[in-house]
Amino acid sequence: MLRSVRGGRKAATVAAAQVMRTAGVCRTTSIRSFSYTSNENATTFESPSNFGSYKNNIYTHRLPESTAEQSPDLVALRARLALPPQFSFSTLSQALNMEQKEGLANNFGLNTLGKSLLSYYVSEYLLVKYPRLPMPIHNQAVDAYMGVDSLHSIGKSWGIQADRNSSLEKYLAQEPFYVKYGKLRYLNESQRQAVKEEGVIELTDREAAAASANSATGGKYIPQESEAYASAVRAIVGGLYTHCGEETTKQFIKDHILSRKLPIDQMFQFSQPMRELVRLSEKLGFKEPVEVRLVAETGRLTSHPIFVTAVFVGTEKLGEGVGGSLAEAKTRAAVNSLMGYYLYSPMAAEGDAELKVPSDEGYKFQGVVGLGDVAI
Repeated sequence: MLRSVRGGRKAATVAAAQVMRTAGVCRTTSIRSFSYTSNENATTFESPSNFGSYKNNIYTHRLPESTAEQSPDLVALRARLALPPQFSFSTLSQALNMEQKEGLANNFGLNTLGKSLLSYYVSEYLLVKYPRLPMPIHNQAVDAYMGVDSLHSIGKSWGIQADRNSSLEKYLAQEPFYVKYGKLRYLNESQRQAVKEEGVIELTDREAAAASANSATGGKYIPQESEAYASAVRAIVGGLYTHCGEETTKQFIKDHILSRKLPIDQMFQFSQPMRELVRLSEKLGFKEPVEVRLVAETGRLTSHPIFVTAVFVGTEKLGEGVGGSLAEAKTRAAVNSLMGYYLYSPMAAEGDAELKVPSDEGYKFQGVVGLGDVAI
């Protein structure tokens, strides 16, 4: 007995037990097979509870190079970024694809590879250039270089355009089919809400961020467009590494990511700078106590006095500050002393144009190793 059940977009076929009687002997043969097929993900499994039997039958293929090179957006983007000829147009089109339509390969693998490369080279650069940064400031600096918002703005500056036109609008405009392959393709919020699954309620990005304040984004709402642009930038980095190797990718990251000026000094916020400075001096093993001395002053009895104080350890001056009161000048002097310690950057070796990092050829350790964060 074979019974076929169809409902909505899903089809299920159940092969039940067959009872065969031969020569008066009852012999029962059970065929336990359950096949589930979805038009969206083409997933099959033997049993819903047997997760090891789940199989994804989606056939993906890369866009042919002859088709990709017809897209004017891809040609312009590769020329704009000065990508090497080895970087194929089909890979560049794949880097801009976040969908799973038409059987085309998306940028998931390239995005993962590019994210790992960016994380390594950005962290390597910051650890060598600023070896004494506290870990919270280091993480903020990494996020400022390669966070979603930063990569979104970089993708915009590269001239990447999102594919926002519907199929009807493309048809009315008589847009050639290969034009879309040069644009950023992703499932936007309106398209996601249009796809409904019976019995499943999917939260929007804003609702999910509000419901999970302890998530990886810290409860911050990240628009789908920003995530798509960031994914495209990371995928381009991963594709460059795949086609051209490490040195070319490293130079690309240095030119487009690390070349931006980052105001790290504005990321610090000290609640008790003088206390932290005293704890830092104890950790560094200073034998002399930390003292704040008045260096100069003017107009003490006027409405706008100016005081100049400095922080000393013995005869060594760590920093100085200027304020309209003694308390303000003392606080500024302590903050400047801490900033001078945390923002220390070693000098490049003689004959080197810039500071070398461990991934450079011929690297020799020439920096310092930080002592860790200070507990207040």
